[in-house]
Amino acid sequence: MVPLMMFLGAVAGAALRLVLEKGLFRVWPHEPWPWAAFTVNFSGCFALGVFLGNAITRDLPSSVHLLLGGAITTFSIFGHELLRLAQGGLYGMAGLRAFTGWLVGAAAATVGVVVGL
Repeated sequence: MVPLMMFLGAVAGAALRLVLEKGLFRVWPHEPWPWAAFTVNFSGCFALGVFLGNAITRDLPSSVHLLLGGAITTFSIFGHELLRLAQGGLYGMAGLRAFTGWLVGAAAATVGVVVGL
């Protein structure tokens, strides 16, 4: 049951992320700052926080927590963006992206947990 929950969460999260990023990329095409991925990561961190807050207060089974592990936020995309910025010589932008991605993501998840409680 555990691998199935992880698989379902990952598939659903990847599909949702793809749809959201494609839609947002139309708004921000060819920007040096990857706003589409940043927005998806932020909203994913917030949503994961809300889900986690609900799971904590409702004492949901561990399988639900595993499903939440397949949320739309993925650090592989985050790492790819940092590499792409650095390869383009945008070292300051890469550093800023790394710092703000962590800071904003952690803050969004924290607020999400409080909202979800």
